[in-house]
Amino acid sequence: MYPPAAHAVWREVLARNVALIDHCGARMHPAYVAGLRALALPMRVPQIEELNARLAPTGWETVCVDGYIPTSAYVGLMSRSVFPVSRFVRLAEHVDFSPEPDLVHDVLGHLPMLFCAEYREYLRRLARVMSRAESNELDREFFTTVRNLASIRSNPASRARAIAAADAQMTHVVRRIAENASPLTHLRRLYVWSVEFGLLGTRDDFHVHGAALLSSPAEFRAVCAGEPGLRPFSIEVVEHENAFSEILNQYFIARDFAHLHEALSAYEARMARMDDASPERR
Repeated sequence: MYPPAAHAVWREVLARNVALIDHCGARMHPAYVAGLRALALPMRVPQIEELNARLAPTGWETVCVDGYIPTSAYVGLMSRSVFPVSRFVRLAEHVDFSPEPDLVHDVLGHLPMLFCAEYREYLRRLARVMSRAESNELDREFFTTVRNLASIRSNPASRARAIAAADAQMTHVVRRIAENASPLTHLRRLYVWSVEFGLLGTRDDFHVHGAALLSSPAEFRAVCAGEPGLRPFSIEVVEHENAFSEILNQYFIARDFAHLHEALSAYEARMARMDDASPERR
């Protein structure tokens, strides 16, 4: 059961989504708009059972989770066509941009695109590759640090000193990861730049399909207005970190879903070469 405040936020989010479609719908991936219609979201926080009934034609279903979950659990679910949905509903103070993933992000951002077969295929394939990628201790440290940062930024009562300390810790972890990035780190970044902040097309004619953008009107409008930098997508996105808790200053545009598969195949080949070169294989 959700309190009245959560339902009020949900209704406001839906109203803003309608306004966003009216003003910027040409920049949304057509599959997103069609998927949103297929979901037929109610004017209250939706229940998992009704979401799963709507998603049945896609072959996917959802399950409730408590906010951030470890990457291994996240991709394990998605590799089996199960999308984890956070129970948390953003506060009214963050109705236009939430510092952390929430039910609004998951339902309004991710689920409509599941009605697109090309998107489903890429998402499931990426999750399966991620599930077999090697990790290191820094991956676990990144997870706990980014979860803490998002939680602090989401809390209106957080003091400036606490936010600054969390930011400093995030900077420290990112610096360390840059020196020792694991295959899982690289694939996590590929996921972020293709699934969360994905754009398809060209710099002058693109469609947004990334869930983080589709669930954040403020960030979506910034991208459409040309405020951040837009760069060509390539396998090199695995070298670009993103802590996910504030509006970004750059995004990457892929040609189409086939382009995303090409990048994933290139990284799979890189993983295979790393496996062949490991001492255990000699």
